[in-house]
Amino acid sequence: MYAPVLQETGLSRQLGLRSLTMAVVTGTIGSGWLFAPFYCAKLAGPGSLIAWLIGGAIAFAIALVYAELGSLVSSSGALAQIPLLTHGRTSGFIGGWCVWIAYVSLPTIEVLAIFQYLASSFPWLTLDGGQGQILSPCGQGLAVLLLVILAWINLSGVGILARWIDGLTLWKLVVPLLVSLTFMITGAHWGNLSVSLPGEGGLDGGILTAVSTGGVLFSLMGFRTAMDLAGETKRPQRDVPLAMALGLGICLGIYLVLQLAFLVAVAPDQIMAGWGHLSLTAHGGPLIAIALGGGLLWVANLLLLDAVVSPSATAMAYMGVSGRVSWMMGRCGLLPNVFERLNRKAVPWVALCSSLVIGVAMLFGGPSWQKLVSFLSATLVLALAMGPVSLMALRHQLPGVERPFRLIGAPVWCRVAFVFASWSTIWCGRAAVEGASAAIIIPALLYLSVLWGRGQVMEIRNGLWWLAYVIGLLILAEVVTPRTGTPLPMVAQLTLVGVFALVIFPFAVNSRLARPSPEAQLEFRGGESCL
Repeated sequence: MYAPVLQETGLSRQLGLRSLTMAVVTGTIGSGWLFAPFYCAKLAGPGSLIAWLIGGAIAFAIALVYAELGSLVSSSGALAQIPLLTHGRTSGFIGGWCVWIAYVSLPTIEVLAIFQYLASSFPWLTLDGGQGQILSPCGQGLAVLLLVILAWINLSGVGILARWIDGLTLWKLVVPLLVSLTFMITGAHWGNLSVSLPGEGGLDGGILTAVSTGGVLFSLMGFRTAMDLAGETKRPQRDVPLAMALGLGICLGIYLVLQLAFLVAVAPDQIMAGWGHLSLTAHGGPLIAIALGGGLLWVANLLLLDAVVSPSATAMAYMGVSGRVSWMMGRCGLLPNVFERLNRKAVPWVALCSSLVIGVAMLFGGPSWQKLVSFLSATLVLALAMGPVSLMALRHQLPGVERPFRLIGAPVWCRVAFVFASWSTIWCGRAAVEGASAAIIIPALLYLSVLWGRGQVMEIRNGLWWLAYVIGLLILAEVVTPRTGTPLPMVAQLTLVGVFALVIFPFAVNSRLARPSPEAQLEFRGGESCL
C-alpha cells in the first residue's frame, strides 16, 4: 500500500486544525455577508433561504471531492497542481490559471467593498463615475495603502498570518450572529416571509439566479482555502478534509441565520411592490440602512467597523493563497521559475508581490462588487470542475496509494459534483460565461504558442476536453439565455446542461495521462513516485 509523502518545499509547516478551519471561515465570511443577503432577497424574496441551501449542497458536493484530493495532494497551491498532475501541461495551465484569476481578484473586491461601505460616512472616498460610484483619488490611495499592509502581514510569515486570521475570524463569527439576533428581535416582521415576487417565486423566479449572481456561491466557496495552505499544515492528510467540512458547515449556518434576519428586518412598506423593488442604498450598505431605519445606531457603527475588519481579513487570506497558487505554478513550470523564490520567512515573496501589483492595478479600473461577483463565480466554479475529473483520473493512475480520506461512491458523486459545477456556471449568466471563457481560452492559446515556440511537449490531447467543455458551456449559455427571444424553461436548461456534463465527464477522465505528471512535484511512499 502506497502513502503520500510530504515533500519538502521550504515552506514552514506551522498550521493546525484550528488555524486551518479559521482560514476557511475567514475566506468564506468576507464582503459576501455585507451584500449577499440584500441581492438574494431582491432576486428571490423568501426563496433566498432555499438559494442558500442549494448553494450549500453544491459547495458540500464539490468540497467532498476536494477532501479526498486534499488528503492526497498536501501542497500549498494544490488547486494549481492537481490539473497538471493528472492531465498534463495544457490542463494544468488552464486549471491553475482559472484559480489564480479568481484569487488575485478577490483582495481587490474585498477592498472595494470596504470603501463602498465607508463612503456612507466618508463620501469623499468615492465619486460618481457615470454608471455608479468609483473610488476617488483619495480613496484609491487609501485602498493601495491597505493592500500594501495586507501584503506586509503575509510576507511576515505563515505563523504571523495564522495569528491574525485566528483573532479576526473570532470577530467575524460573533458580529454576524449578533447583528442577526438584533435584527430578528427589533424588526420581527415575520409576515415578510409570505411576500413573494409578483407572479414568480419558483426556481424560474430568481432562486437559481440568486445562487450565482446573488453572491451565494461567491460566499460559500471559501472551503478551498484549506487546500491552498496545506503545504504549511502540520498534519494535512487529516486536517485539510476536516477543516473544509467544519468551516463550510459553520459558515452556511451563519449565512442562513443572517438571510432570515435580513428578510424579517426589512420594513414592510419597502416591499409593498415586491422584493424586486427593494432599495436600501440611501445610507450606503444595505445592512446599515436597515440598522439606521430601525434606530439602531450602535448596530450601524458596529457594521461600519466590521465593513473594515471582515473584508480586510478575507483580503489578507486570499492575497496569501493567490501567492501560493502562482508559487506552485512556477514550481511546476507553468509560470517562470522566479515565482518559486522564498524569503527568509519561507514565504513566496515574488508570487505574493505580483499578486499585490495586479491587485493595485485592478483598483484603478473602477469595478464594483456586484459587477465582478458573477464573472469570478463562473471562473472559480470552472476551475473547481477539474476536481471530480482529477479524482477519478487518480483512482486509475494511482490505485494503490493510501488515501487518508476516501470518498465513498466516488464514480457517482464525482459525476453529480461535475453536473452541479456545470449548472452553477450557466446560472452565472451569459455575460459572465463569455467573460470567463475569454479569460481562459486566450491565455491558454498564448501559453501553448510559447511552448510550441520552445519546442516543448504541450500535451494538448490530454487537455482537449477542457477546451471542449468551456466552448460547450459558452454555446449552451447562448442557447439557454439568447440575446433575443425567451430563455429556455428551467427544467429544459437543467436537462440540457446536465446531459452535456455527463457526456463530457468520461471523455475528460479518459483523457488523463498514463501516469501522473513528473512536473507536478508530488511523491508517494512505496516506490511509486511522480518525480
